[in-house]
Amino acid sequence: MDRPTIEEIHKVMRQSDMVVFERPFDVTLGGIRTKDNASNKFNDWLFASMFTSKGGIISVVCEGTTDAGLYYRLKPMHIDGTAIIQHGVQHRGAYTYMKKGGHNGQEAFRQTGKMKYWRDADRDKYLEFDGPEEEAIYNTNGHDMGTVGNDVNNWSAGCWGAVNDNMELLYLMAQVQEAHGNGNKFSYAMLHEDAFQAK
Repeated sequence: MDRPTIEEIHKVMRQSDMVVFERPFDVTLGGIRTKDNASNKFNDWLFASMFTSKGGIISVVCEGTTDAGLYYRLKPMHIDGTAIIQHGVQHRGAYTYMKKGGHNGQEAFRQTGKMKYWRDADRDKYLEFDGPEEEAIYNTNGHDMGTVGNDVNNWSAGCWGAVNDNMELLYLMAQVQEAHGNGNKFSYAMLHEDAFQAK
């Protein structure tokens, strides 16, 4: 999937009955899961956008992952299988941006609200989207995943994230939201590549 524009992302969100936040400096945050459900690469897209007080748009669309790496698909941390954040859902108020203590003591978007998941219990390389559904807090945080960006591997057991440079851009968006008095809570819109081809 080629990098989508923020306008294309907003269109898909609105057609999927998700909210694009239009208050100035209120961030719309999310990810796009691509069709390749066997890759161990950073082959998804992460995005953040905000409107300015004059109606302009500031946005980031960068490479990342929305899935567990191959290591944790084969060896899930939970007896019931790997946690997969459900796409087609805007997980409202699910994250809190933390400069410290967000993930392993570091800067991150920390999950502080319940999210919807599938459980993939067959312990193979393929992500399955038809497993048992759950709604819980599993600490599937948004965090940086090193500097190289070749393979996800054990950087993620179900979290979303990207290499440091890309995550810094998303953290900066969160900091701007905070600086304008809009708080440090964020919803997370999880989209799928299929939605872009269907619209």
